[in-house]
Amino acid sequence: MKNLSKVNTEERPQMIILGVLTLYFLICGFIFYLYLLHRIVLSTTLISCVFFTILYLPQFLILKKLKNKDKIKIIDNFLLINGIGIAFADIVDFKVSEHKPKVVFSFNNRMIIFKEAIFHLRTNVEEFHFNVIGTEKIQLLKQYLENTIENRD
Repeated sequence: MKNLSKVNTEERPQMIILGVLTLYFLICGFIFYLYLLHRIVLSTTLISCVFFTILYLPQFLILKKLKNKDKIKIIDNFLLINGIGIAFADIVDFKVSEHKPKVVFSFNNRMIIFKEAIFHLRTNVEEFHFNVIGTEKIQLLKQYLENTIENRD
């Protein structure tokens, strides 16, 4: 028998965007629908929509982070971050600041989560900071950087 107590997690950006916007528009649409039925007055409609917009502000900030995320590519001996190349030979040390995962919403025993981490790369010349979004991407990049620094020494 399938274990029903174990929750599946999902981190696809499309699911996060779809879930946040769908729930927000359902709530505000229902409030506007009540206004059109003349069940509530215009001032109550506007106050309720502003209240739910303020309540949903953290989710909208997550959407903003998803839109403005850093583009990271690994090309041969370089780490390309937003068009800036960093050679693996130049990396002296790195540090990862992981944030706790945030549950955006859940349905059907599945949680849609958002996790981000800030990588701090120290090179011979300067220090670079960039954000990585997604548990799997964070773990893979961390392991890759650990392996490249260990193999170089």
